[in-house]
Amino acid sequence: MDPLEEDGAEAPLEGSPEAEGPEGPQRPAGQWSGAEVGSWLAAHGGAAGLAELAREHALTGRALLRLTEGSLRRMGVSPRSRRRELLRELLRLRLQQEMRELRGIAGE
Repeated sequence: MDPLEEDGAEAPLEGSPEAEGPEGPQRPAGQWSGAEVGSWLAAHGGAAGLAELAREHALTGRALLRLTEGSLRRMGVSPRSRRRELLRELLRLRLQQEMRELRGIAGE
């Protein structure tokens, strides 16, 4: 079982860029293209409009990981509850990335 799942963290959704592919884990979120960011937002943001916003603002994976409530507000994401939910999902993604990096450092 994946250590993230053992700790109670949710596994990546199938079909999202961070899910494991046939050849192992996909690229880190910080390296995602705009299309991959759009896929992740569609899967985690709860609305197709977020994927469109990602295209409009040319969000890459690196920019996605740096989004804040203020930047989401300036992008037009409303209401506040939607921004908060998206920020929770982003935090989960950041934690998954950190765990992956730590496992790599530890040689697991």
